[in-house]
Amino acid sequence: MPIAKYSAFFLAALLIILTEAVNAETIELTATEKEWLSLHKTLRMSGPQAFPPFQYMDKDGTFKGMATDYLLHIAEELGLNIVMVEKQPWPDILEKTKNKEIDILACVADTQERRAFLNYSNAHLSFPLVIITQKNAPPIHDHLGLRNKKVAQVKNNATHEWLSQNGVTFTGVNVSSPLEGLKAVSLGRADAIIENLAAASYLIEKEGLTNLKIATDILLDDYALYIGVRKDWPELVPILNKALAAISKTTHDEIRQKWIPVRYEYGLQLIDIIKWVALVSLIALSMLGIFYKWNRQLAREIEDRKKAEQEKEQLITDLTSALEEIKTLRGILPICSHCKRIRDDKGYWTRIETYIAQHSEADFSHSICPACYNELYSKEEWFGKKSTVSQGEGTVPLT
Repeated sequence: MPIAKYSAFFLAALLIILTEAVNAETIELTATEKEWLSLHKTLRMSGPQAFPPFQYMDKDGTFKGMATDYLLHIAEELGLNIVMVEKQPWPDILEKTKNKEIDILACVADTQERRAFLNYSNAHLSFPLVIITQKNAPPIHDHLGLRNKKVAQVKNNATHEWLSQNGVTFTGVNVSSPLEGLKAVSLGRADAIIENLAAASYLIEKEGLTNLKIATDILLDDYALYIGVRKDWPELVPILNKALAAISKTTHDEIRQKWIPVRYEYGLQLIDIIKWVALVSLIALSMLGIFYKWNRQLAREIEDRKKAEQEKEQLITDLTSALEEIKTLRGILPICSHCKRIRDDKGYWTRIETYIAQHSEADFSHSICPACYNELYSKEEWFGKKSTVSQGEGTVPLT
């Protein structure tokens, strides 16, 4: 590719990158939305306090996690001040949100019960739900396999509602956090726990719960988390959705890699295998096609060169043959002044007609001129008779 084309390509790529950097975080708000924000600059925020890597509270009483990072990023873009509510149990957090003592929850699952006091943004975190058991436990193929099992559950989380809606009866083992639920399964106090894949992977690895396994994913929708907003502030929901939509891919990747640095080793599904096989096959076929086209072009070039060489050799042969066939008399020829024989380049004296025939395209037909005829035959008796002798193209009468 010429340098000019490379330059154009890199300039276009740079323009796309710069455009994303400039426009990706731009949030287009209406005048009404801007006015609402100006009247609600400070938001009281809370959420799960033991739900890593999505949201948890550290020893200093500060919220951390993916959901917290998303909300703080949005608050910075919108010019909002976030006040974090002090540590308290999850049921109390939900109750205070219902009583409008908490304005916003950084991450919360959507359930029918919570819709009575919460509005939801678009989902900003979504991962599959999985069933986790001990490694030596009998296989469980789907959520129906939890019937009559002891299932660890955090009080007031969505597990009970989801299983009940799908007709699964089980014995709940109440725990204070997902980590306590995983430990309950690890120690045999519960048979299984339904947990988000990202949270489960994070906690199992961090806590070294090596006797646990992911039995299967459950055939429900992916576990989606939303930003929950108090019910009397519906104006905030479209503002948050616009802010979420404006987050650049780079920012998304930075937040997720910070908390889940490529830990998805749960396994490949058939559709993933098909996609990868199709992609690899497409690349391989493309490369084969390019190679075949290049090979055919090279073969044609070689054939053309061979043909040109053959034509060149034939031309040389023809020219050589032509030169050999061309016989031209040039220069000074040594000739005998008496017998008119010519000396050739080898020193032999050759009759003139023989020499000319060898060195030109001319040929001879022998005849006799009148002068020689008179000289040779004038003394013969028949000489006086009328006759003709050929001379050149016509005849000369003999007298």
